[in-house]
Amino acid sequence: MPDEPIPLFNLQAQYQSLKPRIHQAALEALDSNQWLLGPQTQQFEAEFAELIGVKHCISCSSGASALQIALLAAGIGPGDEVITTPFTFMATTSSISLTGARFVFADIDPRTYNLDVQDIERKIIKNTKAILPVHLYGYPANMEAIMHLANEHGLKVIEDCAQAHLAQADGVCVGGIGTAGAFSFYPSKNLGACGDAGCVTTNDDDVAAKARSLRHCGRAPDKAYEYLWEGSTLRMDEVQAAILRVKLPLLEEWTDARRKAAAWYEEGLAGVPVTLPPTPPAGWSQSFYVYTIRAERRDELMDFLRKRSIGCAVYYPIPLYMQPAYAHLHLDPQDFPHTQKACQEVLSLPMFPEITPQQVQRVCDAIREFYEADATV
Repeated sequence: MPDEPIPLFNLQAQYQSLKPRIHQAALEALDSNQWLLGPQTQQFEAEFAELIGVKHCISCSSGASALQIALLAAGIGPGDEVITTPFTFMATTSSISLTGARFVFADIDPRTYNLDVQDIERKIIKNTKAILPVHLYGYPANMEAIMHLANEHGLKVIEDCAQAHLAQADGVCVGGIGTAGAFSFYPSKNLGACGDAGCVTTNDDDVAAKARSLRHCGRAPDKAYEYLWEGSTLRMDEVQAAILRVKLPLLEEWTDARRKAAAWYEEGLAGVPVTLPPTPPAGWSQSFYVYTIRAERRDELMDFLRKRSIGCAVYYPIPLYMQPAYAHLHLDPQDFPHTQKACQEVLSLPMFPEITPQQVQRVCDAIREFYEADATV
């Protein structure tokens, strides 16, 4: 009898465990007839802000819209340059472009896959107005060094926290360190809605006020037909807010479960010729959106695992400077050697709060089998 598949994510397990509460919350939100910016949204914003440890949470329609709003609210616009990573999802750079600003790539640190601070410094010019670090795979970027650079050069810092709910750098949750943070609540995220949703977090009152306006067509507070900015319709609806409120009290428990699973992987893969995620320094913590290894013959290993019904994926196989959308920029891959190599070697393994020690061990055993078979050839 074939083994049960081990998915990369298991959204069904979480949904089934919370199904009655999710349905009740959604129905109550629907019955209220307060579709947008109502009590569920307001309460979720307050609860998420308290959990992250920030003054303000401004909900919106997605993680991508959160990035765009955060950049605009921080004053980023035409003529400005924003330094970010090419080893990320397309929304990171498209959100910069939608503000009218220009993105500039810095290479990554080969250990953490986050922005290389030294390369950031090399890319700063007079038009540079912001740094946009991505806390990739849930591992915090080097925020101490990034904030030092930002303060030295008078730059804004917009944190892309889409994969890093409750990750911490120097004891502070990401999203509460820079000028603003942008979170995604896409269904597969550590905290996921039942559809698209996101939020901006900030401790800056002016940034918060502008973000609230921008998500609502730029409207002035309490003035239905007065507009302060050119915003857009980027609100999160009440149903998603209600569902997220059901899940939010469990986020710390789920994050702990992910970290336990990561420890099982570390034990199970000891001695296997793959590179494991780095251990964060004291005061830092990773949220493990995915558990990502580096592996020689990565594509062969991926095929080997999939044939054994083990979910796995590559985040990200094509760096942004090689995407067709940016071909007109004529960027040279040789300028980003660490990104180029990571795209050829990273592999993300099954990771979700409900994963069992037995499932993790089966994944580890399969990886070990792959490399032991290779050694005997």
